[in-house]
Amino acid sequence: MIYRTVGIFAHIDSGKTTLTERILFEAGKISAVGTIEDGNTESDQLQEEIERGISIRTTFHVVPWTTSFGTFEIQLIDTPGHIDFRNQVTDLLPAMESAIVILEAGSVVQSQARLVIEELRKAKIPIVFFINKLDRFAEDYLDTLVSLEEILQIPPVSLFQKGANGWEYYLQNERVFSKTTKEELLACDEESLLTFWKEENETSELPKLSLQKGTGEGKLYPVYGGSAKTGEGVRELLDLVMWTNPKEIEPISHSPLLVLSRRTDPQIGRYAVICPTISLPVAKVMEVLLFSKETLDPAKREKTIPFGYDTNLSLSFLSAETFEGVGSLTKGKLILVRENEHFQMEPGNPVVYLASVTSAISSKPTTSELSPFSVVLEPENSAEKEFWLCRLQELIWEDPGYQLELKEETGQIVLFGRGELHLEIGIRRISEKTEKKLSFSSINIAKLELFKKMSHKVALEHRAFEDQKSSGALIAVLEDTADFSKQIAFEVSLPEEVKHSIETSFIEACLHGFYGEEVCGLRLRVLSYEMPPGDLQTTLTLLKVAILAGVKECFPSNTYLVGPLTEIEVMVDANHLGVVLSDLSRRNAKVVSTYEAVAGKSHLKANASAENLLGFSGALRNMTKGIGISWERTAFTSEFYAVLKE
Repeated sequence: MIYRTVGIFAHIDSGKTTLTERILFEAGKISAVGTIEDGNTESDQLQEEIERGISIRTTFHVVPWTTSFGTFEIQLIDTPGHIDFRNQVTDLLPAMESAIVILEAGSVVQSQARLVIEELRKAKIPIVFFINKLDRFAEDYLDTLVSLEEILQIPPVSLFQKGANGWEYYLQNERVFSKTTKEELLACDEESLLTFWKEENETSELPKLSLQKGTGEGKLYPVYGGSAKTGEGVRELLDLVMWTNPKEIEPISHSPLLVLSRRTDPQIGRYAVICPTISLPVAKVMEVLLFSKETLDPAKREKTIPFGYDTNLSLSFLSAETFEGVGSLTKGKLILVRENEHFQMEPGNPVVYLASVTSAISSKPTTSELSPFSVVLEPENSAEKEFWLCRLQELIWEDPGYQLELKEETGQIVLFGRGELHLEIGIRRISEKTEKKLSFSSINIAKLELFKKMSHKVALEHRAFEDQKSSGALIAVLEDTADFSKQIAFEVSLPEEVKHSIETSFIEACLHGFYGEEVCGLRLRVLSYEMPPGDLQTTLTLLKVAILAGVKECFPSNTYLVGPLTEIEVMVDANHLGVVLSDLSRRNAKVVSTYEAVAGKSHLKANASAENLLGFSGALRNMTKGIGISWERTAFTSEFYAVLKE
């Protein structure tokens, strides 16, 4: 049996779940094809997925597949399309051997598909493209191919065409395709192309072999088309994916097991879907895992702890319905692992270690670790705080895209997420199936003040005790930086105590700017300092006052308030375009482009501050009677932000 891990990727609403459902049907795994509209697909099981019609978490399916060139067991992975759940996609890439990227006929390649293509190419994963919805848009896919070529920077090879009796596919009927198509397949192998020209053989195997090898090496990007809904081209697509060479899974030196997804089940507890990166007997795997991260080097081992297969490991193959003992692991064959006292998985860690589960709560995460979106949570009954913390820990263990912060001064719980939808779903998931009540604030959006003055020289001094005591005269330059950092540079030699006092005072002064937010993007360059005679401790105290007052005096009119910027794409019926544009204008959004797509659809791109776009997706559903689709990408970096006040 040949195992192959294949991921399905696409922009939201392009047909990932529909294609997965059709593949399961064609493989005989299900007797009828479910639909997203009816909420009865194999992939979308969560209530939120059924109600919203989108995939929220990754699903795994094992599909037997027989071709003329071999029998396979396909480990099919249906990934979420919404940007808020992108971490679930990136976590899978090290275990991915082949990828299907779905494109939508009648449209250019959309944003999330572009991001996915970039990630897959970076990870060197072979890609086969499938242009979906040809049952609706017939032969209207030229714009899709042109857009794809612009992204790839090389021409994709279209290996399907309209025939007298429907669509024809290259791998199933090579002879009906032109010599030009075969030359396109050979373009990545000059030697084979020259041989093909010399042979002038209509039945030459060279194009077919080049398709197999070139796709695996990332030199060819084959394209099939059809309809996931009707099943046209789906069997042919799977044959093509199995024909192309897969990416070799690379062993991970410090652990043989790679965590792809975590789950919590009421009956069996925590478990994970795991990919072995090497083939090993289970006992050997556990021998490796019994040593800490620092002592995995065999030369550093001080003792050997026996750990045999007879111990309850709670391992099973992905296709198994119950957890059973597994005697050996096969590289690339996915397994299910149930967590127990021997086998534990840290939240946010992509590999398995035999270690204590670290708490999902950080007392004070750094700014760079946190998402710009957050909500404050308050249990209605303070005695139930531990209950809610346990619920939140389970949520974060499953999806490390969430993070928690406990406010020491107030005891409040702050939940951070990747976006508005991410937070809404997280709150709903922890609140379901309990009668306990949880209050939560509206979504908060992170803000910062950026120092905008190129260079500002300051003389800082503070006098006290009827001017008899002085902090000393500090001459410095405040200047902006190219990022969100706060920096300090000394161009004069000073005692360590004085340097420490200047550094801490400067950082404290930046905690609250003119608009009340943390000030970033500035550097204090100390040019000189005349230290007064007298008690050092008094001098340091006065120096702190001088810096706090002097730096804060520079903030009015010299900082501007910034927040995360959201790029948004909207697909609506043309007759709804006016009301959508009006709503975006009310939110101070800048429309970047708008054009007519197909079948009376309009496509527009815009950007605005994330703060202004809160609630837009819900408003869009109301404005378009549930038909409008939006996709949002939010970022908050020194290159990507919105100015809120100046």
